[in-house]
Amino acid sequence: MRSCKTVQNDLSAYLHHELDRKNLLAMHQHLSQCQACLQHEIELRHTSRLLSQFKFEALPENFDWELMKKIDRLQMVHKKVKPRFRHIIYAVAATLILFIGLEFIIFQFRRSPLQSIQFSDYTTTQTVFKVPADGASRSSLAERYAEKYQKQKDKITFQKNL
Repeated sequence: MRSCKTVQNDLSAYLHHELDRKNLLAMHQHLSQCQACLQHEIELRHTSRLLSQFKFEALPENFDWELMKKIDRLQMVHKKVKPRFRHIIYAVAATLILFIGLEFIIFQFRRSPLQSIQFSDYTTTQTVFKVPADGASRSSLAERYAEKYQKQKDKITFQKNL
């Protein structure tokens, strides 16, 4: 028995009566048992009938040569136009980048250096950092919160006692 793939490959030869007797009998046997291949054969036969209704005109003798000549001409035009245009764009972009880079460097060197401002330049008696008065190390956030809570609690109990 023939496989579906082999049958479908030979369907065109079957429709054009190009199979030998042995392959023709094997094809009939497979098509009588396989619904999918039979459906494919019916569709191919229908397509063949539709195509036979069209009238095709013969192409001129030098059609291939003329077509290849036109394709070559178009390829030459595309090869000439695109690279030149790209090269011009790349050259302009590179020139602009170099020009801007050089201007930036020249501007940086010509500009007078500004003196940096330091905190030590300003004399003051105040400090922005809180240092514990007793010189002890800073306590953790939880310890400070507990101290604050205890102070508020002591304040409330003191006011109640009054």
